[in-house]
Amino acid sequence: MTYGIGDTSLVRAPGLEAIFNTGEIYLKMEGENPTGTHKDRLAIQHVDDAIIRGHDTITVGSCGNYALAMSFVACKSGLDCKVFIPEKYSGEMIEHIKGYGAEIYLVKGGYEESVLESRRYADERNWYDANPGKKNTPTSLVAYVDIAEEIQNELGDPPETISVPVGNGTTLAGIHLGYRLLWRKHRSDAIPHMLGVSSLGNNAVIETILRGMTGVVELSPHEIVETHVNEPLLNWHAFDGQEAVNAIYDTDGIGVGLTDRQLLDYEKLMRDVEGITLMPVSAGTLGALEKYLNERTDNGGPHVLILTSGVKDVRNR
Repeated sequence: MTYGIGDTSLVRAPGLEAIFNTGEIYLKMEGENPTGTHKDRLAIQHVDDAIIRGHDTITVGSCGNYALAMSFVACKSGLDCKVFIPEKYSGEMIEHIKGYGAEIYLVKGGYEESVLESRRYADERNWYDANPGKKNTPTSLVAYVDIAEEIQNELGDPPETISVPVGNGTTLAGIHLGYRLLWRKHRSDAIPHMLGVSSLGNNAVIETILRGMTGVVELSPHEIVETHVNEPLLNWHAFDGQEAVNAIYDTDGIGVGLTDRQLLDYEKLMRDVEGITLMPVSAGTLGALEKYLNERTDNGGPHVLILTSGVKDVRNR
């Protein structure tokens, strides 16, 4: 069972093409997944692996979207789901997670502490650990390989660029892996430039690229500035960060850091021009593309923006 996960729409954005004076721009609408984000793809990959390995309980640490996705897929698949969330988060998201049947553990600290606590419980109680990094990196990357497959099937040729919001870096690295596999199978004659975008100064992957380093840096958690705008992008210790850094360098891509004001401006632009309502973190992909177009020789696209959330308003259009 796929529960309606994947095969999301690839929507052309003529309004953005006109504004940025470039060739075709396409929007990969991951908000069409059942819980509204690309995290459903990650959840179902780990649930499948947990079932194959004979586990009856699965656990994750999350600030929201992955927890919601995991509780949805795990509970539909008959697994007990244990979610570890920073205690400062509360409200509607937690109620949705509980509504799918997951049990919630509140953790002192932030996202990274929630992951570590989830991992500790998994080791002690023989739960399946669905957190990013360590032994799970290959499984997590495979979850996003299908995005590359879907883009290639739709376009027929590889796009010039693929722009991806970066937290841990798993999504970007997984799409890159997908195109590497397509290239090795002679189904794609090129690998797109990977463009990563995140919150300026608050993400280990992007800071590594901006500093011109090859080994992923670890930021100080005390220097991270969290807001309601940038929260999904924050990461002082990127669990799959090295794979994302490697993917950006491998494809001669770029890493872009944006302020909250810039993220909100791109969100408004996407809504006004293309009629798409989404989180600012997804709209930041447009900022990465704009920087690429300003700095590189534009070969006319196509360019693909991975909108990890968001829906298109088709009324009056």
